Amino acid sequence: MKLGMPTLVEYTSITDNVQLCHTLGLNFIELNMNLPICIPENLSYKEIRYYKDQYGIDFTIHLPEELDVSSYHPSIRNGHLERCRQTMEWALLSGITTLNMHLNNGIYFTLPQTKVWINEQYESTFLELLSESYEELYRFAEMYEVQLCIENTGNFHIPYIRKALDKLSDFHNFYLTWDVGHDARADFQDEPTFTHYKNRIRHMHLHDYNGKSDHQPLYTGIVQINESLDFAQKNDLSVVIEVKTSESLVESVAELRKHGFLDMSSTT
Repeated sequence: MKLGMPTLVEYTSITDNVQLCHTLGLNFIELNMNLPICIPENLSYKEIRYYKDQYGIDFTIHLPEELDVSSYHPSIRNGHLERCRQTMEWALLSGITTLNMHLNNGIYFTLPQTKVWINEQYESTFLELLSESYEELYRFAEMYEVQLCIENTGNFHIPYIRKALDKLSDFHNFYLTWDVGHDARADFQDEPTFTHYKNRIRHMHLHDYNGKSDHQPLYTGIVQINESLDFAQKNDLSVVIEVKTSESLVESVAELRKHGFLDMSSTT
């Protein structure tokens, strides 16, 4: 098991993130491509390799959250696929092997008494487009030697999303990210999907949920942190401590050391 941190929005340089990661004795940083400092045009693969060599830390990538590879607009869908391909190529040059992405629920219409999800209304078309796109994505993933992991956003229990996952599971390089905080926020309704596909889980996002909001410091809410980490250790997962501030991260790392999940001597 490797423990890492997200790119923090409070920092406007990769260097600040790298220095905190090194100071806390963590193994890696997840580069969030929603932040301008993390995109290939602003962060060269040579710089990433320098940090890896200089500080002994690794990196994973969180693809942009707005990606919609099942868009009904061919030009949008193709543009998003091309961005994924470019990122995988950048990852290979950088020595990065894990990419995380969301499975977009799509757009909904708000009616007087309910919401209508367009992907549910046009389910067969949605599933066909998604399957075609992931066939391309998994081909890219093989070409660029990366693992593409789909993360739950509290949506894996939604029927049309679960059908999509079942369809994608036919691909041999179908992998998942278990976001346990998102799962808690969804009343743990995503957990059965992860139980079913437990051999496909490669990555984890770990944060707590206090009944009102997630991304809380570890051991401050209802998530069974130790059980999640035991699963991660058993299955050799990479785990992002996905809290959003340096203060919360320092607090969470201190708690992990108290619980024996981080070596006390790893602090520098």
